[in-house]
Amino acid sequence: MRHLFGGSTSDYAMERVGNQLLLRPGATGTVWDAVTGGTQLTDLLDINGSAIASVVAAIDGAVAFYGPDGATACFVDFGYGRRYAMVPADVVASFAGQLDGLVAAAADDATAKAAAAQGAAVTASASAAAALYLPSAIQTVDTYFAGATALAPRFFAHRGGGMVRPEHTMAGYRASSAQGYPLEVSVNVDASGELWCIHDAAMDRTTNRTGNVNTFTTEEISQQVLTVSKPLLGAGWAEQPLVPLRQVLDEFLGATIILLEAKGNDAVVPLQNLLDTYYPHAPRSVVWKAHIGTASLPWAKSRGYRTWVYLDTGTTDATMDGKDSMVDYWGVQTTFTDLRVQQVVARGKPVFAWPVYRRSQVARLTGFGVVGIMSSDPRYVSTALPQRTASRWDLQVKESGGTPTIDYDPTYALQFAPPPDVGWVSIAAVPNQSYGLGTYAPVQAGAGGYRITFDMKYKVLPADATLHGGFYFGKVSDDAYRFANSNASGGYHMVLRGNGQMQLYRHTAGSTSGTQIGSTIATTAPVADTAMSFQINVTPTTVEVKRTDGAGWTTGAVADTTYRGGYLGLSNGSVTDVTTRPYFRNFVITQL
Repeated sequence: MRHLFGGSTSDYAMERVGNQLLLRPGATGTVWDAVTGGTQLTDLLDINGSAIASVVAAIDGAVAFYGPDGATACFVDFGYGRRYAMVPADVVASFAGQLDGLVAAAADDATAKAAAAQGAAVTASASAAAALYLPSAIQTVDTYFAGATALAPRFFAHRGGGMVRPEHTMAGYRASSAQGYPLEVSVNVDASGELWCIHDAAMDRTTNRTGNVNTFTTEEISQQVLTVSKPLLGAGWAEQPLVPLRQVLDEFLGATIILLEAKGNDAVVPLQNLLDTYYPHAPRSVVWKAHIGTASLPWAKSRGYRTWVYLDTGTTDATMDGKDSMVDYWGVQTTFTDLRVQQVVARGKPVFAWPVYRRSQVARLTGFGVVGIMSSDPRYVSTALPQRTASRWDLQVKESGGTPTIDYDPTYALQFAPPPDVGWVSIAAVPNQSYGLGTYAPVQAGAGGYRITFDMKYKVLPADATLHGGFYFGKVSDDAYRFANSNASGGYHMVLRGNGQMQLYRHTAGSTSGTQIGSTIATTAPVADTAMSFQINVTPTTVEVKRTDGAGWTTGAVADTTYRGGYLGLSNGSVTDVTTRPYFRNFVITQL
């Protein structure tokens, strides 16, 4: 069968001249079976069926001819330096019959295999549906952890960032995810079988209700349960509803890494069934988190999950050996000894640590080779710069970087005073308690140093006029500071006693007592519930403390360069009665 070549609106004899293609009517061309070399084809017919050995372009440059019998491709040479490929214009019609046959055969084959493929089709449909939740993960577990080292650790939002936002709430999850931190999500199951994001099996610690989660129905939790976060985070927070796990997965799965744990044993199977049924793609961006005592690891590994298994102080190496093949990442507590952390790291798998509240803890842990940091204040511990230089305590919202001597405990949290004292803050715990102001740390000094200003008052005066409150500064680290205690790093501490005496002390790491530098300044004794104003000037060579609500009350510029660290905070000093604790407001840092 001969096929028709040419005859379409794109088949013309042309010559390239510069950047143009010019038509060549009447041009004579030879026909070949290859783009170069090959054999000339002379068994040709014109469109009227007459034999020809070459082709001649029409008066408008158009080209059309019948090729040799069976030829399905040829190359025409008009003598302009190249050959032009041509395919049969009637190729569609020639293949139509073959296509019909193929379609019929495909239909027969599909019908024959339909019954056998039914189960596979259901599975494929489920996977396709899951793609609605995770069509293309923006972040995958392996990608996120690739390159994690002690010098470049990965940070996760413990309980969604529970030291700065109500724990395990959408407010916490959304803020932490927006800042780029993976979410640690704990779940428990209710009486209706619904999974809720809450750390404890009981409602008591974090909500306005008491009793175990599994004694409440889904409707009761959704309508009657709210967080109780104000004692830890400040009265400026609105209490938040609890969050069903499905809401978290639907919003964050694929966009944010999730470290997911069933906290109660009764939540394990419901969680596994939920993931299997509705989120089969979850292993791409979910880490299965579990205690070393879990029996859930075989399930997790069979589904392709990465596993993070955390230890307790009693975990033996033999127990770890028994589960090592099912573990991708080990977890250590910050309370573990240096030696134990090093032993776990030495096993060779990535090690994550929790709970981490301070930059000094990050430095210690990464120094031993830990590559993952789970913190309820990840914004603070993952950075090394201050977030601002002036307080907004009137808003009554806990700041990132606030570090009491005992973390995550409302008893030691910064307390925001109610009206009429809005703007004042205090530490409602004694004795020797303090509160680190990491939001402003490390202080960024100017060429001439820096200045700290703040107001302080005693709402109730100490019965013992020698007791004092004050302010510490100059520490190189954010480890907890406690007056009259041995501290890990040194610094300065200014005090104002109940009798009005103002003093400046230098504290050496490891020592329980301070060394006074400069003179004791006799100022007017404090008046109950009356503000006093202070100024601390730190230059490259001197330290000075002033009380500025009166004239001439200053230690003068004391020549001392011992401490120039950037960490600082509020101190209850030696006060022993919580009702006589000092209050603070209007904190500002200024470069000199």
